[in-house]
Amino acid sequence: MTMLEAAEGDAGSSLADAVFARLKSDILLGVLAAGSRLRFAELHQRYGVGTSPLREALSRLAADRLVSQETNRGFRVAAISLDDFNDIARVRKDLECRAIVESVNRRGDSWEEALIVAHHRLNKLGRQETQVSGPAGVSREWELRHRAFHLALISACGSPWTLHFCGLLYDQFDRYRRSVRTDPKAQARLALHHQALVEAALAGDAERARSVLAEHIDQTAEAVVGRLGEKPKRKAQAHTIVPPSTRRS
Repeated sequence: MTMLEAAEGDAGSSLADAVFARLKSDILLGVLAAGSRLRFAELHQRYGVGTSPLREALSRLAADRLVSQETNRGFRVAAISLDDFNDIARVRKDLECRAIVESVNRRGDSWEEALIVAHHRLNKLGRQETQVSGPAGVSREWELRHRAFHLALISACGSPWTLHFCGLLYDQFDRYRRSVRTDPKAQARLALHHQALVEAALAGDAERARSVLAEHIDQTAEAVVGRLGEKPKRKAQAHTIVPPSTRRS
């Protein structure tokens, strides 16, 4: 392989990585609705790239179960269901609670400092129900900081595989959370857990941290299940992707 061929290959991979990141963000934030068809013509127009990087990105998203691939029918954003969400919530709780125990027990100064910074950055934006900007009715920045805080809690667990799977489950869990209307009362209760998690972690109380995290995930799941139950039980309507340049304000 020549240096030029290698450079072109790297450029193609970088483009596919960028498209993957944009598609993933739009799916997680609900810009691309659950169950919607992902037609290449519309994706070309929206993301400004060719078929090869789009297909690579969609295949990677399918491996993460954010996209489903139908034989001879292309790709769709993964559908949502109560059974699927309950399974995600159960596995996330089990794995993340074990991870936070390990993380607290292995804590060090750098981990404590990173956790304090992540919590401070999240607090500066206030609670979720006050963050309603963006095309999907959520604040991208709040979501980024919220994810960073939760991953900081378990970052010292010592297992790259655990962190990988926790990241996947967190994304799946929060796709459901973002798909339903925010319950201000539930969000006010859940926000209190963040401070309790930091206090328990910094005190080295692994069992307390595990208990608060389990309650946090359970209460979030209950709020999501309640909201999902309010949705009309009808077949998902096809979703047309509107290019940013043609969206109405």
